[in-house]
Amino acid sequence: MIGAWSAILDLTTDMLSAARNGDFDRVGALDIERRALLDVAIATDGGFPELLARIVACDRELVALIAAERAHAAERLRQARLAQAGAGTYLGVAFAR
Repeated sequence: MIGAWSAILDLTTDMLSAARNGDFDRVGALDIERRALLDVAIATDGGFPELLARIVACDRELVALIAAERAHAAERLRQARLAQAGAGTYLGVAFAR
C-alpha cells in the first residue's frame, strides 16, 4: 500500500507547486484525484506515518496558500467594486450637467 501513499504525496506536492504558481484550477483537478486515492488508502491501510506526516505538512502550506489567494481575490473584488461605484458616481454627475 506504500505505492498509494507515495502517489498521494506526489499529488499533494503537485498541488502545492500549482498553488505556489497561482494555478488554482490545477489544484482543484489534482485534489479530485487525491481524494479518490485517500479514500482507498485509508480504507485499506492504517499506516505509513512518515508519508502521512509529509502529506499533512504539504496540506497545511497548501491550505495557507489557498486562504491567502482567496483573501487577495476578495480584496481585488472590493477594489473593483469601489472603482465601479466611483465611475458610476462620476458618470452620474457628468450626465447631470
